[in-house]
Amino acid sequence: MQISVDLHSHSGYSGGVGKINLGDIAETMRLKGIAVFGTGDCLHPGWNRHLRETLMEKTAGIYELPDFPGKGFVLQNEMVLTAPLLPGSRTRKSVHMVFLYPSFQATDAVIELLDNYGAKNTIGRPFVKLESPVEVSRFLENVMDAAPGTLAFPAHVMTPDGIYGSNNPITYMEEFFGDFAGKIKLIETGLSADPEMLDRIPECRSMNFVSNSDCHSAALNRIGRELTLLEVKTRDFSGICMALTGKGGIQATYEFNPREGKYFGTGHRKGKEGHSHESYRVKCGTDVPKHCPVCGKPLTIGVMDRVLELAHTQSFSEKYEPPIRNFHHLVPLVEVIAAGLGQRSVTGKRVLSLYKMAISQCGNEVALWDFPAPELIERLQSLPEQVVACILAVQAGHFTFNPPGYDGEYGKLKLQLI
Repeated sequence: MQISVDLHSHSGYSGGVGKINLGDIAETMRLKGIAVFGTGDCLHPGWNRHLRETLMEKTAGIYELPDFPGKGFVLQNEMVLTAPLLPGSRTRKSVHMVFLYPSFQATDAVIELLDNYGAKNTIGRPFVKLESPVEVSRFLENVMDAAPGTLAFPAHVMTPDGIYGSNNPITYMEEFFGDFAGKIKLIETGLSADPEMLDRIPECRSMNFVSNSDCHSAALNRIGRELTLLEVKTRDFSGICMALTGKGGIQATYEFNPREGKYFGTGHRKGKEGHSHESYRVKCGTDVPKHCPVCGKPLTIGVMDRVLELAHTQSFSEKYEPPIRNFHHLVPLVEVIAAGLGQRSVTGKRVLSLYKMAISQCGNEVALWDFPAPELIERLQSLPEQVVACILAVQAGHFTFNPPGYDGEYGKLKLQLI
């Protein structure tokens, strides 16, 4: 059976957001067409307790709210591992990882393990301080031993704190993960990269790619902004993990256009310290200066430039044959509707009214994008003509983001109407 999953999110305990209600998440899952969602922050004591009190196990490792049958949750959190890359180095590098757990018993065991490591677990993402790649590998092996069945994979691998990000001068995963690198079969693409970009990096070509929203709210333009379509043999935790790590389980990923991502390009955004009235952006693929000519500080290196660097520095002897990956660039439907109405806000009454009208005719957002254009026009005939034109343009891939995202700022949507 095929299911759509979004397996990386955060609760209100991650900071920067207010309280997040599981009922609101489940309702957004219904509208978007997402079957299974990552709980986020499941090792945080407060959120873990709330999840236990609120969710009921439906199938092994998949939990539901009583009022939302069919909308499943898997226990998930993001963790930050820090370690120096070289013996005796005072410079520590941090890498973000996503963990999926098969049960609350597994989360209990990992919480106890974090206590033994003296890890900081007071916010959504636990911080684990390690002293070498050997210790990183040993820690991850200890997690697997303490909580058998747990799945761990590098998060948003190209953003600044991803394994290949600009904050980490890492060429090969082994430089940080040690021997555990050989057990990593799955990586998360992140909002600023897509499979085509990642396949330029030789080490990534043998990996499976998963796309998740990494969202911090239940908003319609956050949940499911990236997601993955899986073919699972069983709709339980084990079935999902097998689909993610095996052959043929990942049917498709739905991706941000990388140019929309906040870290696609190199530069310093307006409003950053020393940039009160101007910004500085570097065209991708050009000679990238090390320092910003406006403020003199090191530039935030963009994902595209980092991909090109790694594609050049990683050396593999075998001939490159691109893996066959099915992926689609999409824009959240509420953003498309807002663009069609000439509005900046995605939460206006008119935008939300038209969104629900479109969903009522198509079932859910994932299904909407799969209708052939003639049928989609027929189903959306009650929507304004300009809005339908924008939806068709996105479905056909006639859109870009100019300027693209850079240094923490999203790219600006530009539609090419058919």
